[in-house]
Amino acid sequence: MDETTCQRLLALNRQFYATVAAVFNQTRMVRTPGLQRLLELIPPVEADRPLRVLDVGCGNGRFAWMLDGCGRTFEYIGVDDSEQLLALAQENTREMLHGRARFQLADLATEGWSQSLCDSEAPFDFVLCTATLQHLPSYRLRLAAVREMVALAGPAATKSSIVLSGWQFLSSERLAAKILPWESVGLSPTNVDSGDALLPWKQGTYAIRYVHQIDRDEMQRLAADAGLTVCETFRADGREGDLNLYVVLRS
Repeated sequence: MDETTCQRLLALNRQFYATVAAVFNQTRMVRTPGLQRLLELIPPVEADRPLRVLDVGCGNGRFAWMLDGCGRTFEYIGVDDSEQLLALAQENTREMLHGRARFQLADLATEGWSQSLCDSEAPFDFVLCTATLQHLPSYRLRLAAVREMVALAGPAATKSSIVLSGWQFLSSERLAAKILPWESVGLSPTNVDSGDALLPWKQGTYAIRYVHQIDRDEMQRLAADAGLTVCETFRADGREGDLNLYVVLRS
């Protein structure tokens, strides 16, 4: 994929989330089975300090208030490139009882987005990036984002984990039938990569988003190229019960 196409798709998704943020927030106020299982995978930490969690592509901050329900003392930082969703995340986590949440604007497609966190916040015990890498056009950008997450996780001795998830929409006949032609945004199939698609949003308003299916093979490749080991994989969520692929990684 060339740089011009990459930038057009990034702009498309920025506009998408600016358009649907309020309605999107309303649809992300439930505990999904996949995220619930992630709570069980968070490693223990020393008793004299709080758990430190980084949510990359945090959206409306759902994982923070889910974590708060566990009763563990924690510090949570959420990063996202949508100002609208970050404002909603701040509101959604205002009354947490056990942890503190802070949110930061960050463009994962821009090299060095993690630097301020590396300087002042890292290392983290648990880094998650759910349903977010799929919006980065090109393997190059997806790998770069994962490598920056590695820099934010603790050393191997701390048993910190990085969790990625991706939407397996191509395995669903229901979702695959909704895929739009590239011509609807002025592109052609020759401009994009295998696994790329356009999907519509029709809840409350109409908008189009770019998404890439990161399948099991690509997850393995991302892990290997970032110097990580796949420790566990599972599928969960959605009407079919298996629409998200989760991968737990360690260095």
